[in-house]
Amino acid sequence: MIPHWALNHTHFKDANTYNPDRYLNHRGLATEYASSPDHQNRDHYTYGAGRRICAGIHLAERTQWRMIASLLWAFRIEPAIDAHTGNDIEIDVEAYEDKLITGPKSFQVQFVPRSEEHVAVIMKELESALHVLRAWE
Repeated sequence: MIPHWALNHTHFKDANTYNPDRYLNHRGLATEYASSPDHQNRDHYTYGAGRRICAGIHLAERTQWRMIASLLWAFRIEPAIDAHTGNDIEIDVEAYEDKLITGPKSFQVQFVPRSEEHVAVIMKELESALHVLRAWE
């Protein structure tokens, strides 16, 4: 198994700092860099490498992009509010599950629709999806 966390954290200076600018010179898809013989010129190692690379890398990258773009189009993601104090609930960005496939521990946020027009589009898309999914009820 490739240690993707270690590779990602040794590949970039100050890897724990949120800095999307570090990817400005990597405008291609992950598959382009993963298949390159220049293993130092990768944007990330999240999908693995070599013979053990994710077989669904093409689908995964495109699906993630579409889902994130849709969420950001539809919602503002804001801190959750503590019901007792009325203050924002802080997110511990260092809190991770310690297991084979690492991920963040649970945290709270609010998804706030950007406008009533956005809500209307979301509801229309939901109805369309439910119509398709009813076949499997």
